Amino acid sequence: MKSLKNGILLIIACMGIQTAFAQVRSPLSVNVDYSIAQPLGSLKDYTDKTSFRGWSAGLQYHLNDRLSVGLRSGYQEFFQKLPRAVYHTDGGEISAVQTRTLQVVPLLATAQYQLAKPDAVVIPYVGLAAGAASMEYNKFYGEFSDKYNNWQFMASPEIGINIPFGKGSPLLFNASVQYMYSPYKMQEITSYNVVQANVGLRLHIN
Repeated sequence: MKSLKNGILLIIACMGIQTAFAQVRSPLSVNVDYSIAQPLGSLKDYTDKTSFRGWSAGLQYHLNDRLSVGLRSGYQEFFQKLPRAVYHTDGGEISAVQTRTLQVVPLLATAQYQLAKPDAVVIPYVGLAAGAASMEYNKFYGEFSDKYNNWQFMASPEIGINIPFGKGSPLLFNASVQYMYSPYKMQEITSYNVVQANVGLRLHIN
């Protein structure tokens, strides 16, 4: 009986915390961001160009006024074109303009911890995401290409801020920086290492 009573009290306490958060804004939120990514390590040897072709979107649910969990996906494409040269391939030698691309679509489970109360003017947070990513490697020699697609594990720590558009506003400005890592291996690439900056909006849904 005592354990049942303690369990009921715990549930009531959790509901009280959730209600306190809901008084500021609803616990469910969606965010959409524009993403810029800088390749590092062996990925930079494959394509050293900063990628401006990216976006990310996520769904978060606040368990209380500090901790939230959710899902995130997105898209990032790395692209580089090399001048015409003679390249050695499995079929022999070919003179061509070489174009290199890597398209990445992650599907990650996320956890975020806010470092300020939800009614603060600026709400900094830290986060961690883990899951898998679809990696499509494509190296063109003129009209011919080496193309490979597979899924790999991916992990991503994150720091960011949310800035409400007014006290209690369900709409917030969002900015974050992530380190993206995957033990992805394909020809020149021995691992996927990227620093990614995101900027966009977060909306709490009633």
